[in-house]
Amino acid sequence: MVGDMRAVGPDLRRAVQGYYDALDADDLEAVLEFFSGDVLYRRPGYDRMVGIDSVRRYYEESRLIAPGRHVLRTLVVEGQNVAAHGEWEGELKEGGRRTVGFAAFFVFDGNGRAAEHTTYFFTPSV
Repeated sequence: MVGDMRAVGPDLRRAVQGYYDALDADDLEAVLEFFSGDVLYRRPGYDRMVGIDSVRRYYEESRLIAPGRHVLRTLVVEGQNVAAHGEWEGELKEGGRRTVGFAAFFVFDGNGRAAEHTTYFFTPSV
């Protein structure tokens, strides 16, 4: 396990970095520990996911990428909100290497867990 990723006080930057480190380590249990039990999780191309069981199913069954490497370029914290910007590089489960930029937004609850997570990807879509 990568470690306890609950944010305490102003340590939201460390919590978000820990989330991406857990993703890169393919540590699903640590990833899920980052979220509140009733998390709202949004990603382009997927139905809204509500609750930790829905997020678990996404990571176990639907995620298109294999573990790779998230490189965070910017983390901005304002109150209980965090905006992250960076790139993911790695392999797709169907094969082929890919690098894609992303922007992610998190809202933390009073227990230091991510209660909302929304991610956007820098890919042509419109």
